[in-house]
Amino acid sequence: MKFGVIPGNLLERLAIAAGKVPIPLLDSLYGPIKARALLTAVRLDLFAVIGTGWHSAASLAPQISADPAALDLLLRTLVFAGYLRQDGEQYALSKLARRSFLPQCNLPMTGLVRWNHWMWDMVAHMEDTIRTGHGVDYHASLQDPAGWAAYQRGMFEIARLNAPVVAKLIPVPRGATRLLDLAGSHGLFGAAVCRRHPGLRATVLDLPPAIEPAQALAREARIEDVVEHRAGDLLQDDLGQGWNVALLCNILHHFMPDGIARLLQRVHAALAPDATLAIWEIERPKRGSKAGDGDGAALFFRVTSTAGTYHGEDYSGWLQAAGFRAVRTRRPALSPGSVLVTAMRGPHERPPTR
Repeated sequence: MKFGVIPGNLLERLAIAAGKVPIPLLDSLYGPIKARALLTAVRLDLFAVIGTGWHSAASLAPQISADPAALDLLLRTLVFAGYLRQDGEQYALSKLARRSFLPQCNLPMTGLVRWNHWMWDMVAHMEDTIRTGHGVDYHASLQDPAGWAAYQRGMFEIARLNAPVVAKLIPVPRGATRLLDLAGSHGLFGAAVCRRHPGLRATVLDLPPAIEPAQALAREARIEDVVEHRAGDLLQDDLGQGWNVALLCNILHHFMPDGIARLLQRVHAALAPDATLAIWEIERPKRGSKAGDGDGAALFFRVTSTAGTYHGEDYSGWLQAAGFRAVRTRRPALSPGSVLVTAMRGPHERPPTR
């Protein structure tokens, strides 16, 4: 999916083709303005206040403690961005906003957009990352409980889209009863697998600050019957033994290759014979391939975690080196830009020592 300057009529298309449009100006000025307007609207609960009716800036301003004239500028910007409709000085939610920001909407994005307030400050360190190679490790540096809660709700909203797709593709050994969801937060991925395989129960291992918000999200999703949470550090703490399934969903992009290799060896040792490991990640395009939106994601995670995304072949290689077999890579059409890599622990294999 591409983003950038989009012509609105034939004259604008011709102007772009003729090189008469200052695209760098639009990208560097209007792109941030559009993004910040959306972030501000969510943080002010503007979409929830507007609800299903029509309102003027003057009527909305007292409800969100805003200046009416400045608020009107924000409302007009959101109209142009596609999130509001306008009738004179009256504003209402567009279809896009109604399906994304109202309670019980079918594609909730409030949490993810709210989390991007913290991401905005981290992305400001991009120049430092490019110069030094070191990014912001927000798992280690984020101290704000509100930030943790926003982060986890954002990941919860994304997982609602992908968990059912992923669960269908993960091979589960017959008679499996124990699933380890590493850094699984809300537990939706593990729960989706458990729902497809009666008798299977998931244990989420996550950092202590993540546990309380994660449990609240699990209750909201009504998955407590198949998911329990345990505080711990997947890089240091004992992972236990005899797990039939292990999940690493959207976590390895925070680790450097050496750390991934060591973690996969530890997971291998914690699994029962013939157990399954599944890795679900945003995929980085191959080096030397045509640039695409996956490169933007790779840069984003390099800035926010120092590591970044990897190609499916990278995960396959690390799994094989850790002693796994039957490695398989899938790229579901319903989740473009992501990759699922599954593997099995052999019945009597031991991972190589290093």
